[in-house]
Amino acid sequence: MDRKERLEEEFEVGEEDEAIHEYEALTDGYLHITASLIADEIASLAKARQGVAVDLGAGPGSLVRELSLRFPQLLVIGLDISLSMTKLARERAKVEGMKNVAFVVADVHHLPFQAQSLEVIVSHGAMHHWRRLDCALEQVKQSLAEKGFVYLSDLKRDTPDALVRHIASLLNQKQARAFLNSIQAAYTVEELAALVAAVGLDHMRVEPEAFSRRTIAKNIRKLKESPMRGMRQAAINLRLVRGAGTV
Repeated sequence: MDRKERLEEEFEVGEEDEAIHEYEALTDGYLHITASLIADEIASLAKARQGVAVDLGAGPGSLVRELSLRFPQLLVIGLDISLSMTKLARERAKVEGMKNVAFVVADVHHLPFQAQSLEVIVSHGAMHHWRRLDCALEQVKQSLAEKGFVYLSDLKRDTPDALVRHIASLLNQKQARAFLNSIQAAYTVEELAALVAAVGLDHMRVEPEAFSRRTIAKNIRKLKESPMRGMRQAAINLRLVRGAGTV
């Protein structure tokens, strides 16, 4: 699999409802554990926070839900460009009785927030979808509070081929094709570091994603039950982190 050159456009023609159905199934079947891991990692790194948190590219709201449980003092907003996906996230939040959450339809390239108004900005698995990542990062910079916390996680294009093939083998045909396209559209650590520097996002770490022992211990039961158990997270994902311990 030749992934030296980044795929600029990953999307294939298809119905949005079908795509949402497949992503919902993928989230419920495989990715829910990742949301729990990331939320615990953020809780450990960000410490106590008050104000507004935003999940960029929230999808069905899995990470929003986990963050709302760990940060009851925050208003956690899930932002997504898809109206249908946002409706699904709202329905799930209502069924689960989540209180400190809200969902909005908006474009990450034009965030609807005042300057320096966001205490926490997070995202998982969305950056490779963004048409102009430099523009989106500029929006993050403008919206982030002076001592705000950032955790942006995504796939890594230079993931080893054997691991990519193994993950694809666990998925159905449509999910596997979407995963392979997403890997091809993702960035490397070096590429993201260059973009972050160009935008001027200060005090930002760009690194392979690895979870602390505390985070692993909190999620050990879920990890043992997950089809993704044993995966080397640092080989699959990367992350951008700014906040506690980085300023």
